[in-house]
Amino acid sequence: MSGSDSIIPHILSSTSLAKSDLVSCVPSKYLTTWGFSSTTFSSWTVTVERNAGHWAGSLATAGYLFGIGVSSTSLGPKEVAGMTSTSYALVCVGGGSLCFAHDSQQDAVAPPLDVLPVTVTVAIRPETPDVTVFTYKLASVADGRRVSLVGRRVIHDSALSTAAFPIFTVSQRVKILFPTYV
Repeated sequence: MSGSDSIIPHILSSTSLAKSDLVSCVPSKYLTTWGFSSTTFSSWTVTVERNAGHWAGSLATAGYLFGIGVSSTSLGPKEVAGMTSTSYALVCVGGGSLCFAHDSQQDAVAPPLDVLPVTVTVAIRPETPDVTVFTYKLASVADGRRVSLVGRRVIHDSALSTAAFPIFTVSQRVKILFPTYV
């Protein structure tokens, strides 16, 4: 990883994903995990919005909504960002709680979200062969209110120095949008 490359994928539909060598989409009954097979970039940005077709409730009643992070391996069909031993992610779980998650262990990083959309930027930077710095930034101006959060985590995992795959997991209640600007 060069530490300076970034990814701005241009994904048009789930049909285009199936044909791509770069992206894999793994749906389950309630969650969909997206993973990139490339490890040549170190930052990515997505926007998470409500999926109006699947959700009319409030964030207070929501379960796992999304996870955005990195994994030392590609995730399988039943694996969820931040809930495996190989993945680290910023997740939004029960009631809009924002947590940093690894191996199903969750550590709250901010008060719960109460409104979407939210834009999330994640970056990773290898520091030593067994240390990677994971930084995140959330921003939202939904309902005329500004929400901003910046944080970082130091990850001690030598496997991430070898390979770090960007991962995304979303529930049917939300949709994930990738930027279309260059």
